Amino acid sequence: MIVDIDLSPLTVMVIDDSRYARSFMKSALQSFGVRTILEAGDGPTALQILADNKVDLMLVDHDMDPMDGVMLTRFIREGHVPSCKVTPIIMVSGFAEMEKVMDARNAGVNEFLVKPVSADSMFRRIRNALINPRPFVDVASYTGPCRRSVERDMPEGGNRRRNPPLPKPPPLIALPPGVAQQTIRQAVAQGQSASAGASEKTSRRRFAAGEVIFSEGEAGNEAYVIESGRVTIFKEVDGQKVALGELGASGVFGEMALIDDEPRMASAEAAAPTVCLVLPKATLKAQLNRTPDLVILVVETLLHDIRKMGRELVEARARLKHKRGG
Repeated sequence: MIVDIDLSPLTVMVIDDSRYARSFMKSALQSFGVRTILEAGDGPTALQILADNKVDLMLVDHDMDPMDGVMLTRFIREGHVPSCKVTPIIMVSGFAEMEKVMDARNAGVNEFLVKPVSADSMFRRIRNALINPRPFVDVASYTGPCRRSVERDMPEGGNRRRNPPLPKPPPLIALPPGVAQQTIRQAVAQGQSASAGASEKTSRRRFAAGEVIFSEGEAGNEAYVIESGRVTIFKEVDGQKVALGELGASGVFGEMALIDDEPRMASAEAAAPTVCLVLPKATLKAQLNRTPDLVILVVETLLHDIRKMGRELVEARARLKHKRGG
């Protein structure tokens, strides 16, 4: 796992009725660089601590007594603790049923993390909550991060939204050129000399919003690392774009086709003005033997994608089962 953001200025609160779970999460947070960690064994104790302390992030267990994580999240989002009404909340649960996920989502959590928790999965949720925050909604029926993360078109060409999408907020934490970026830059610099005799050149490219970076079915000759901007990964289904996900700064994409020499499985499009570092196939393969951190970065990216597809498959099956049962 590569920690590419500075979490040392943050104050993080861990709320879990299991002493072991709190100890594990505290150790993981310390390994990420977090210096100030508060903890509570139940919801009421957490509220007492929050009344006197400003925190930047909360990890909340779902299953607690007398106030469970959903009740605690809803209480916070309702503004009973004004200093942390909009603070990112990551729900941690030993259950992954769609009903529990939806309850947490509707209460206003930013991320949902299933136990047993690994340091890698925890860091990814924390990173996403801080680097890619969603717009905050505060209306009579709901208070919390926007629950619509992807803009999708209706089959007839209309739009599901009746109102324009909310503006995307800036990151909650600075994203310096951390370890991941340094690794890529090192590979770029070394790759330029390694491929000096070849026609391929490592470069930085700029893409306008809406510009297609590559298309599904094309040969994969380059991998990309986002320096700034956002990229949407999508597939064409019956002539309609189906968004598979969106990546922000430091996101890696296009690497899979370079490793297995298969055509691109999906298309990539700049969702905003975007700058990418580009690694040609020759550069990537040359550096896999020379730069161990680059190997780790690529493998972690692939594992993250596999886990994400697994979670989405479980959710899709649950929705299908619910629909058939209804």
